[in-house]
Amino acid sequence: MSKLLVALIAASFATVAGAQAGATKQEKQATVQSVTQEAAKSTTAQGEAADVAKAKAQKGTPKALPDKGAKQQAVSSVTKADAASTTAQGEAKDVAKAKSEKGTPKVAKPDLKDPAVQKQMQKAATQ
Repeated sequence: MSKLLVALIAASFATVAGAQAGATKQEKQATVQSVTQEAAKSTTAQGEAADVAKAKAQKGTPKALPDKGAKQQAVSSVTKADAASTTAQGEAKDVAKAKSEKGTPKVAKPDLKDPAVQKQMQKAATQ
């Protein structure tokens, strides 16, 4: 087992070292420059133009909730609906669940000092 681990570590080290040695400094610089140029083109002109077009398109559209009264009404209706569903119905479900589980016995906890239980736990941990 230890020989296998040593072989795997040595192989991964050789792979990483070979990958780093493959590219020269000039190749790395060329790659960095090309990526930088592409990123600069896409973030400055094209990205800004898309944002400006989006803002112009949304300029004349009416808002969903135009004034403060409409916002307050929307919030209160959602709050009322949420409160009604969580208080009466939720409590009734919890009570019904508690009543149905009242007579069921609890699962016995394993004796951790027992050697057989320890052996089973070790076997389960290694699988």
